[in-house]
Amino acid sequence: MSSTSCARFPAGSALLPSGLLQLLLLASLAWIASASWTGTVGELRCRCVKTMQGIHPKNIVSLEVIRAGPHCPNHEVIATLKKGSEICLKAEAPWVKKFIQRYLTYGSAR
Repeated sequence: MSSTSCARFPAGSALLPSGLLQLLLLASLAWIASASWTGTVGELRCRCVKTMQGIHPKNIVSLEVIRAGPHCPNHEVIATLKKGSEICLKAEAPWVKKFIQRYLTYGSAR
């Protein structure tokens, strides 16, 4: 009679050693966190919580206009200043609308 050997696990033990299981879980979470979904999903909330009105247009280097959509019900206008900081402008303000039109026409904030 030949006996076959089988690996036996005590009741309640995991199939993988706990260290390997934790490493596999950590690697999976790191992969999910590093996945870049910005091209398809983007930011799922409004970027502009507070808007400013009193900024001189000469201090603006570039503009980013984000249309309203499922992520945010408002149009958002984000200006990058010469200092490098970003501020949100009130999209409905007449001077902002005029400035955006000039920016689009001439291609720069100058």
